[in-house]
Amino acid sequence: GKTDPPSARLRRFAARAAAKPPILFIGLDGADWQQLEPLVAQGAMPHLARLRADSAWGELESEMPALSPLLWTSMLTGVSPLEHGILDFSRFAPGSGVREPIGSEDRRAPAIWNAFTWAGKRVAVLGLWATHPAEPVDGVVVSDRLFGFLNVEAGPPPGAIYPSERAGWARAKLVEVERAADYAAVREYLPWLAEAEYRAHAGAARAYDHPISALRRILIETRLYGGMAESLLAGDASGGAAAAPDLTLVYLQGTDSIGHVFAPFAAPRLPTIPLRDYEHYRDVPERYFQEVDRLLGRLLALADRRQASVVVASDHGFLWHEGRPERWASSATQTAARWHRQQGIWLVRAAGVAPGRSDAGRLRQVFPTLLTLAGLPAAPAGEPRPLAGLALPAQPAFDYAAAFRELAARRVPADSDADHSGGGSQFQQEEMAKLQALGYIGASEATRADPSVLAAGGPDATRTASSWNNAGLVLRGEHREAEARAAFERALALEPELASAQWNLSELLFAGGTGGESERADELLVGALAGGLPDGTQQVIARAIAHERVGAVARSLALLDRAIAARPEAADLWLFRGRYRVQSGDCRNAVADLIRAGELAPANSDVFATAALAQLCAGDHAAALVALRRAIDLAPEEPRLRALLAELQRAP
Repeated sequence: GKTDPPSARLRRFAARAAAKPPILFIGLDGADWQQLEPLVAQGAMPHLARLRADSAWGELESEMPALSPLLWTSMLTGVSPLEHGILDFSRFAPGSGVREPIGSEDRRAPAIWNAFTWAGKRVAVLGLWATHPAEPVDGVVVSDRLFGFLNVEAGPPPGAIYPSERAGWARAKLVEVERAADYAAVREYLPWLAEAEYRAHAGAARAYDHPISALRRILIETRLYGGMAESLLAGDASGGAAAAPDLTLVYLQGTDSIGHVFAPFAAPRLPTIPLRDYEHYRDVPERYFQEVDRLLGRLLALADRRQASVVVASDHGFLWHEGRPERWASSATQTAARWHRQQGIWLVRAAGVAPGRSDAGRLRQVFPTLLTLAGLPAAPAGEPRPLAGLALPAQPAFDYAAAFRELAARRVPADSDADHSGGGSQFQQEEMAKLQALGYIGASEATRADPSVLAAGGPDATRTASSWNNAGLVLRGEHREAEARAAFERALALEPELASAQWNLSELLFAGGTGGESERADELLVGALAGGLPDGTQQVIARAIAHERVGAVARSLALLDRAIAARPEAADLWLFRGRYRVQSGDCRNAVADLIRAGELAPANSDVFATAALAQLCAGDHAAALVALRRAIDLAPEEPRLRALLAELQRAP
């Protein structure tokens, strides 16, 4: 009864439940109906078309911040990042304090594979974020570190695969796929590619610096984890267990990274993309999604043999066509998320589920959906509603979190292909250097923990500044402003120059404070600008305008003074300070500001139109006419400029 271990009670629940079909879960990072529906309509993805015709489907609302380790862990635990504890790409290793990739040991909530294992069901988990070291399960875990999006390593790290008997099988698959991803394989995507150019890029350590090396890496990753899923669904007994899984969970990062690398080359051509590059790379995304569709067809055929339920989901969408942010790089860490859409996708094909378009779902509904399809009880905390209108089993809820805590308290080291405890090893240091090279850790961020923080111990000793910053974003999204402020302050205590934390705290203080709080908000904003905040110049200008609207032009000018000192090359800052100086009657200095803005942005008509006003303010009618004519030359279609010129020409 009630004194039994929680995991034993769950196994009895599962034994009493009606037998349920196995489940195939396919995670497609960044998949978006805006990209997929045209491909379905033109017949380029026939297997997805058939699956959707047989499924309930819709859009899946994502969460903020849109960072993959956080989103996928929330999806497959059903709880907030504040509860599951995966709040960054990295952490500080206990003991050594060396920064290392975040992983399964940092997760504080049970994931769907834990629930299945406790219920006596077999699982296969392939390629998912934050699953290293691979956890003990009834089945197989091949972590994200066998061949991961972030890590370019000579071989899989210790702890990449569970159980140890599967290590040989996994590594053999990796060798096989890497060997097959050769010049001929890449040339199928890039028919113009010469072998010499392929060899110049194919093995680059910084694979995402060039489309050729990035494409090869995406293909390896997709084919590796997709091929493993095929093997396990077919009941491949090599290296151990013969029984096919009750839950096969395969994650494909490529459906997102193909966008980050190749969406800038998609039609219609962006003005910033050279015609040659556009012609070389524009067809890559469609060819890749056709390959994903063929993989989907093979997986579905294997699932159909076992009458399996099928769930497909993505963590967010992607801006493939309209609305692409031309000013921001799609592959740079600080701006990559600006290419994401809030809406991902979901599909559920299962007995009793009516096919057809359904309401938008929420990210965390995937966890109760998988529980329901398996006949397992609901969790008392977290997201309660499954997708597709599924009804939870009519049995008492089960406290999965309590079972997780109980097992964690008496956990023994995971059975893996090798010991993985070397957090301060040369291996981990090399891994973090790679994360920095790929942009997932900024050059100014600490690579080691503050010794005093580490020495103090406690559950937060290994947390990075970015994890506190991300926690603040989650808390603010839940309208818990006081806690959000405390989290941002913790981030800045660890990394005083972390631009994103400076900006987030600045916004929070400005939205809720006056006087000294508002003054500090401006100081933080300038610090974020100096630290490279994306669109920091625009945020400073927006703040200056907000001050002006409440009659505080002096505050606008003071903010712009500090911002120009931090970023003197930003023409818009000189332009707006010139405007406010005209408004304040400081005509001579306004003229000087506009002259400098014109030097920095000689093609900006607004600069010269404002300069004309500044010259008029200073009493120099002739100079005003010169500036205004320059503005008209740059923007001849602007009627307001011609009207102003006519007015000036009539003036005595």
